[in-house]
Amino acid sequence: MKIRLNRLVVLACAMPAMSLAHAQEKLLVQVPAVYDAQAMVGRKIREECALENLLGNHVYERVSQNFPGSLQIKDPGAAGSDKVLHLTILSVRGVGGGAWSGPKSMTMRADLVQNGKVLQTTIKKRSSTGGAFGAYLGTCSILERDAQALGVDVAQWLSRAALAGSEPVPQAAAEPDADEKKAD
Repeated sequence: MKIRLNRLVVLACAMPAMSLAHAQEKLLVQVPAVYDAQAMVGRKIREECALENLLGNHVYERVSQNFPGSLQIKDPGAAGSDKVLHLTILSVRGVGGGAWSGPKSMTMRADLVQNGKVLQTTIKKRSSTGGAFGAYLGTCSILERDAQALGVDVAQWLSRAALAGSEPVPQAAAEPDADEKKAD
C-alpha cells in the first residue's frame, strides 16, 4: 500500500512537468484534411459539405487547446523538421435527407509525422443521427457533429501519444481503435 502511494505521489508530481512540456510543443495540423484515394464518399457530400475543411478546422481547434503553439499547414511537405498531424478522411456514410435518411458517420486517420517518419497513428470513427433535434438538421450539419467529435477524439489521443513519447512505431503496431462512437 505504501509503495502504491509513493508511486502515486511521484506520478502526481511529474504530471505538471509533462503537461508543461506538451503545452510548449509546437505542432502543425494539416488543414484542410484530405480524402484517401480509396475513400467511399458520395459526390453530393463532397461538393456540399466541405468535410475536409470542417474536419481539419475542428481537429486544429481542439489540438491547439492542448498544444497552444500549434499552427495550421496546408502543405505538410513544407513542415521541415516540425511535427505534423496529417488528417485523412477514409470514409463517410450518409445520404441527403438529414436524420430521416439514417445515421451519418465519418472515419478518419490521424498520423503524427516528423521528418517523413510516422511517429504515431490512429483511426477514429464517429456516427450521429443529429441528437434530440436531428429531425431538423441537414446531412452536412449532422456530419459536422461527427467532425467536432472527431476533433475531440484526436486531441485526446494526441495528448496521450505525446505523454507516451513519440518514437517511430511500425505500421502494424499502429493503434487500430476505429471503434464506433456516437457523436450525439
